[in-house]
Amino acid sequence: MKNQVPHLESEEMRADEEEEPAGTCLEAGMGRLAASPHPVLFDLLYRPQFSADVVHVLPWLLRIDAAHVVMLARQEILPREAAADLLRLNRELEARAGRGEPVLEQPPAHRGLYFVYERLLVEQLGPEIGGAAHIARSRNDINAAVTRLRLRQELLDLLDVGFEMLARELLVATERAATAMSGFSHFQPAQPATFGHYLAAVGAELLRSLDGLAASYDAVNRSPMGAGAGLGTSFPIDRELTASLLGFEGLVDNSLDAVASRDYAVQALSPLAMLGITLTRLALDLQIWSSPAYGFLRWPDDLVSTSSMMPQKRNVFVLENVRGQAARPASALIAILLGLKNTPFSNSVEVSSEVTSHLWPALAAGKTAIRLTTLALGRIEVDAVRMRDFLEWTETTMTAVADHLVACHGLPFRTAHEAVGRFLRQAPQRGASTPGLVKSGLEEVLRELSGRALPLDEAEIGRALDPLACIQASRYGGGPSLESVESQLARLSRELKTLTDRTASRRLRLHDADLQRTRAVEALL
Repeated sequence: MKNQVPHLESEEMRADEEEEPAGTCLEAGMGRLAASPHPVLFDLLYRPQFSADVVHVLPWLLRIDAAHVVMLARQEILPREAAADLLRLNRELEARAGRGEPVLEQPPAHRGLYFVYERLLVEQLGPEIGGAAHIARSRNDINAAVTRLRLRQELLDLLDVGFEMLARELLVATERAATAMSGFSHFQPAQPATFGHYLAAVGAELLRSLDGLAASYDAVNRSPMGAGAGLGTSFPIDRELTASLLGFEGLVDNSLDAVASRDYAVQALSPLAMLGITLTRLALDLQIWSSPAYGFLRWPDDLVSTSSMMPQKRNVFVLENVRGQAARPASALIAILLGLKNTPFSNSVEVSSEVTSHLWPALAAGKTAIRLTTLALGRIEVDAVRMRDFLEWTETTMTAVADHLVACHGLPFRTAHEAVGRFLRQAPQRGASTPGLVKSGLEEVLRELSGRALPLDEAEIGRALDPLACIQASRYGGGPSLESVESQLARLSRELKTLTDRTASRRLRLHDADLQRTRAVEALL
């Protein structure tokens, strides 16, 4: 046997065989400690965390144990018979957990789930075999591996709901690629655009964030197992085998880096924070445009609420929920960065527990915001007539009139801009700009500015004033012409499919790793 010790029980993990003092509950792994944690410490830290760890940590710990024990056996560090006993119990516990049966009972006092778990192994298999699973590892590399495994799964789930949302958004954009509406800048009507052009713009930013999330998967999916407490081990382990059995695509080379770093959490949360910010901007626009002041959009009754006092109200609270949930990843990102600041570059509770505690609720909130957005986009009702009327009433085609003066009459742009602006100041009322009125008014203004007559063609002015003609003319620079928008949407759809296929292949590789681990366990049993 390679590096096999006569007595498999390590001092760190040995169950205390002395009689427990009254009022205490001594745990496996207490080492030189002679008392359980202080009741206040237990009530504030260990007790409330246990139930969550049983749900979110134990399933990953069982997978890590199976892979690690298989590796120890193949490396002849652990006798095959001892490995088989450990793997048999591991399989039983995993099956019970999968059925929703209780696996671990919280004792009156403990210092975390791992010690409770190992005490179960020792009770079931005895100290020599039960404690042998911990050869050549530490809670430090285990905790790092659990975080990476859990985050890896969360990323894949998050990407799936993100892809669904973006596919829905692009579908609405395609359906509304020719639906004319006003573009805006500084909350003011700007130039003619389409609702599809707006959604294509938002979709492009969402796609970049999803691409960033997908890229962060590579940083997350590296195995820290084998790093021990951060300084490696003297046992001749096979880190590559453990990584393969857990579906990791490579290793964290440096043992200290493996347990001290949580930058991969920042890499995952950064694009999610950006995606959330984009969702807040989209939700704000949709809510504003559904107000009676605009009336561009409507929502069915099952997506709105009313006021407890004002019976006429139709409040689109779901969009406010989107903004509230979508902001949480950004706040968690700041909390994680500040939590990492001025910590020693080694394993510490600040890094392994406190910092990562912000990660999980942020991911859940981001997922909620995405799913709510998908729901809203799937039920959106567009009033194309109201959008078109708003375009004409707010005179958004006047930039096209100025462009016409430049392109067809050779005026300097600034002169044309001044002429149209002066005409609008002198116009009798807003929204009454007929081709004839614009022709005569501009001719008079241009005569004042240049001192000479410049005859204009009423039909040409009419075409410049036509919102649909303006939209179709804006085919350059990524503008809202139908041809341009359709090209943008086709590109976004292709890139979304590439991301979707890549994510599906990653899920398949994880499935293959699970099968590989199952076969390896069965071979030892």
